[in-house]
Amino acid sequence: MILSLTWASCKKVIDLKLGSTAPQLVIEGNITDQLGPQSVFISRTAALDSPNKYQPVKGATVKFVNPKGESTTLIERAPGAYYSTSFTGGYNQTYQLRVHTTDGKDYLAASTMPLKVLIDSIALSVQTIGTDAEKTIIVFYKDPTKVANYYRFILSVNGTQVKRVFTRNDQFNDGHLVQAYLYQNDIKIKSGDRVDIEMQCIEQNVYNYWNTFELQSNSFTSSTPTNPQNNFVEGNTLGYFSVHTSEHRNIIVP
Repeated sequence: MILSLTWASCKKVIDLKLGSTAPQLVIEGNITDQLGPQSVFISRTAALDSPNKYQPVKGATVKFVNPKGESTTLIERAPGAYYSTSFTGGYNQTYQLRVHTTDGKDYLAASTMPLKVLIDSIALSVQTIGTDAEKTIIVFYKDPTKVANYYRFILSVNGTQVKRVFTRNDQFNDGHLVQAYLYQNDIKIKSGDRVDIEMQCIEQNVYNYWNTFELQSNSFTSSTPTNPQNNFVEGNTLGYFSVHTSEHRNIIVP
């Protein structure tokens, strides 16, 4: 009893003074081979104790520059969300993204769209663990021969994108029919769910960016995550600029 009273009297609330870093700019730019407005989203990271993870950056001047040197100025349709007029990105074509923020800083990135590799088919793998059925999406595609190819997959269940990042390359399956298993445990896939799969063909530096995220999310070590290297050649910013192909397939899970 004496020991218990002593322990109770010594209890103390510890107030952790979490340090806060300066907000960092995040630029996420995409051009696809699908006809429609192409997009750029600009934000700043927020403090740990902020209710919002990102703060939109308004009033920036955002431009796409095509291979002919012609520029298209994007329109800010919502805070921090910038859209171009409708156009389609071209295969083997290099585009630039130029951003000028209201604080006078400039940012420049470039990206090249690879040739398109089509989805052959998709399937559902079901594994029974005890009495629980785990459902996994499989994407089949034919990788081109003697060409370095890099892929990203985006998986959404009933309109909600899973957090898991999926990347693939053809280092060990060049020219083969590939089965890409999209293992994830963010959202349990159930019968009746609508599942959407997007397959992107991306260039190597964009692959390196997303693959870094994938490796960190799958790591079982306690090492501190690092910001992946991006393809901005001017301006210190987080994010990426990706000019890629896009193909969607969807299924209703039986």
